[in-house]
Amino acid sequence: MMKTVLIFTYFWLFLLFTSLGLALWLFLYLLGAKRLRTRFTQWIVQSWARHFLRVVGAEVQVEGADRIPREGRLCFIANHQSALDILCILGYSGKTPGFIAKRELVWAPVLNLWMLVIHCVFIERKNPKKAIRAIEKGVEHVRKGHPMVIFPEGTRSRDGKVHEFKPGSLKLATRSDAIVVPVTIQGTWDVYEKTGRFQPGKVRIVFHSPIDTKPLTQEERRTLPEVVQKIVESGFL
Repeated sequence: MMKTVLIFTYFWLFLLFTSLGLALWLFLYLLGAKRLRTRFTQWIVQSWARHFLRVVGAEVQVEGADRIPREGRLCFIANHQSALDILCILGYSGKTPGFIAKRELVWAPVLNLWMLVIHCVFIERKNPKKAIRAIEKGVEHVRKGHPMVIFPEGTRSRDGKVHEFKPGSLKLATRSDAIVVPVTIQGTWDVYEKTGRFQPGKVRIVFHSPIDTKPLTQEERRTLPEVVQKIVESGFL
């Protein structure tokens, strides 16, 4: 238990240290150096994510990273075993995608600012109208070329298994005509969620072949969650 407390303490202290990076990001923003700002953001977010995964004892194995399109409207669609899943995609996708986050995180110091930098969307699930507006904001981000992460199960798995991808869960992807990249994440549940304590373990991240949603028919879009779920499940050993 003490190890877990120390790791969480380290997480917030290290995150606080990255506030220096926020100052540099703002400087680059004021300079109008968009390309340099994008590269800097990717470097610092990727480095932070990989570093923290090492700290918690995750031995990460990545497959299929070469399948990720270099350009275009992208949505990463992954199963959700643990809070560490977000770090897996931030650290190893070669992108800095935003994700749908619960509204409460808007008050998390420093973390909230980095979340805004990578175009995360804060959602109030209990308010349907605000939730719809949040999804629309995500669609807008993707159309502008900012990748997003979607966890179609809606919440973290409590048993480490892949649960049903909810109908309509990929509307953000289909409404933005995104290229969908299915992602299998295996092992993060064992590293943390299984016991509520950080345990060293192996983590596999599999990036599958992308699916372009633009040419899909309405029926194909409707059944897309089922199709992607089967692809994600096929990546488990």
